[in-house]
Amino acid sequence: MSTEEQDWTEVMGLNRLPTHIIEKRVSDLLDLSGQKAIVTGAGGDGLGQAVANRLAGSGADVALIGRTLEKVERRAAEIEKRWGVNAVPIRADLSDWDQVHRAVEESKDALGGLDIMINNPVMAVGGAFENHTKAEIDQTVLGSLTMMMYGAHAALQHLVPQGSGRIINIGAVGGRVQQPGLTVYCACKAGVIGFTRNLAHEFAPRGINVLGVAPGIMIKPDMKKMIFAPENEGQLAGRTSIANALKNQVQLGRVCLPEEVANMVAYLASEAADYMCGQTIDVAGGQWMG
Repeated sequence: MSTEEQDWTEVMGLNRLPTHIIEKRVSDLLDLSGQKAIVTGAGGDGLGQAVANRLAGSGADVALIGRTLEKVERRAAEIEKRWGVNAVPIRADLSDWDQVHRAVEESKDALGGLDIMINNPVMAVGGAFENHTKAEIDQTVLGSLTMMMYGAHAALQHLVPQGSGRIINIGAVGGRVQQPGLTVYCACKAGVIGFTRNLAHEFAPRGINVLGVAPGIMIKPDMKKMIFAPENEGQLAGRTSIANALKNQVQLGRVCLPEEVANMVAYLASEAADYMCGQTIDVAGGQWMG
């Protein structure tokens, strides 16, 4: 190879192309066997547990971090029984910097490594913006954006030295579209999209890929309760807002299961998504600004 050919090979990154994937099935690329993953906010009935299940079903060992130990213990036991992988419950308050860093370190030690960090914190207060208290605004910013940064920072302490890994931030389609009664939350989720893009720009040259997923309207037990048995005016307003969004903004005209969003998370965590970087992918039924 001439000097010019060698120079252009490096410029084009031809020496770094994953040519080994050419003869593989897509299903082979989705296999996460041997990977070690952390999922935060994994003890409840929403997206966290669905993501942990999807990653484990793809072969990854998972650490489930949550505020209530009994909840993550139950979810971890379910995952081990269902998929036969190692599932570790870890208790931590994701709003506490020290606890988050301690939990990520404990998770890595328990799993024997760290390859994938799923940042899935959420703690939001809805309602008319003019009625918000300072505490409610602070709580929403903390739970919907700041805690995301805590988790990423904690993971990078381990991913940077090894020069590899993946961070997937869970945002919301509200970061792109307007949603009545969720002004602070949606502003924070717009921040998650920007955080994901900038974090990727900073750390991709160091071997760490950062991506995001923006769910739309997911059906969970608390939403079912609000829809079928609203208890106050705020829940009635929330029900109306959801109905309007489904009619006027969501092209598929229905809510989604957390597992449908988890499908995208599992894909982005896999080798199949190796040429994606800094993007936040909407999984929202085609929701747009109506």
